[in-house]
Amino acid sequence: MIRLRWPAVLTNSFLLSLALTLAPLYASAEETAERGKVGDVVADFTLGDFRGKELRFSEAAKGKVAVVAFLGTECPLAKLYAPRLVEIAQKYAGKNVVMFGVMSNQQDSQAEIAHYAKSHGIEFPLLRDAGNVVADQFGAERTPEVFLVDAEGKIRYRGRIDDQHTYGIVGPKVKQNYLVDAIEAVLAGREVAVATTQPVGCHIGRVLKPTGDATVTYSKQIARIFQNRCVECHRPGEIAPFALTNYQESVGWAEMIAEVVSENRMPPWHANPEYGHFVNDAGLTKEEKEQILHWVRAGAPEGDPSDLPPPKEFPTDWRIGTPDVVIQMADKPFNVPAAGEVAYQ
Repeated sequence: MIRLRWPAVLTNSFLLSLALTLAPLYASAEETAERGKVGDVVADFTLGDFRGKELRFSEAAKGKVAVVAFLGTECPLAKLYAPRLVEIAQKYAGKNVVMFGVMSNQQDSQAEIAHYAKSHGIEFPLLRDAGNVVADQFGAERTPEVFLVDAEGKIRYRGRIDDQHTYGIVGPKVKQNYLVDAIEAVLAGREVAVATTQPVGCHIGRVLKPTGDATVTYSKQIARIFQNRCVECHRPGEIAPFALTNYQESVGWAEMIAEVVSENRMPPWHANPEYGHFVNDAGLTKEEKEQILHWVRAGAPEGDPSDLPPPKEFPTDWRIGTPDVVIQMADKPFNVPAAGEVAYQ
């Protein structure tokens, strides 16, 4: 018996087949590009923050340069970039620049947004975009994704914050500071040199539109696939960044799940099949992939909860048996800095 556990190494590829698969449910790339283009004037909106205070964009951003950042509480890249946005907000405080966070994920609760703000020291407004109305208005696709709006209400930049981090890779330093460069250009009255970049992050968890096709539902098929392939890591206290233990936790991640499954980024499994079969192979079968994509395409229906499988029980101690000996790596704890690079020791 051979058991392997492989790290989640993610790639940065985008498959055309995925866009075609999801076309009935989500806006196409062409349709998204028609919203929130550089040069467009932003339509006004009013949203409430997680404290219940309402904010009207035209009033809060009047006469100022505004950064509108679409964020999510559980997306790894949205977590990585939260401190960067705080730094940028502080850097330009008092320089006629204001920042707003917009939380459009259906799975992000008010309590989770409040925790996100507190854990990252965010003082700029975090606005709850129920029904992803403002995300649709901007044509925002992912978290994090930023839009820079000038004092006349025109979009001057949209895309990434910088080029340091991407899928599964925490870069050592910034090479291209897209947002800061755009802010500097607008404040100086110049054109933005790089006005559009491709956002990198998690798909916004939009409210889905059921198609009426409920042949594959969460309760009947998808919950079983998740229990067998995903929940070992995607549950509270484990390594994955969010849980997939019930429908409410899963539905907001449907589009992201379809993407990583189509690209074979998840479940993480990198053993070469030419060298035998592994009893704990985490890879999905062709049928399981097809069922997941069918479920997302149909609007991720919940189905009848009476069809749910019994909750799976996972080991709470050593998963592959008690080791013969445990060797400590160090006698003293190591303090990991909040930012920067830690070299191998």
